[in-house]
Amino acid sequence: MDREYVIRDTEFTRWLLDKARAAGWDVDDDQEARNTLRLTAALIRTSGVAVVDAARLAEALGVSVADIEQAAAGELTENEAAARLLDRPDMAELDAHLDSVAWPDGQQGA
Repeated sequence: MDREYVIRDTEFTRWLLDKARAAGWDVDDDQEARNTLRLTAALIRTSGVAVVDAARLAEALGVSVADIEQAAAGELTENEAAARLLDRPDMAELDAHLDSVAWPDGQQGA
């Protein structure tokens, strides 16, 4: 099923941002650094740690790869379960119907 993906801040995102601050990153005033970490968090949450250079990220944050994996584990598991559920044909049909009821003019997210 095609889904619209939105980058949202979660506990894992906040964890990454906190570790970056502790490592001396200016994620509050440097929007590019903040957005890069937010995107990194979203990629890890949806696809796992293997989709990023985890060793380099861990080094930059002053943590271990295992720390990153542990911090992301719960959200990754939740996202995998939700994706499996939404990929079921009956759920995809229901999701599309609910979208059409919620946004009858097709302006979802506008």
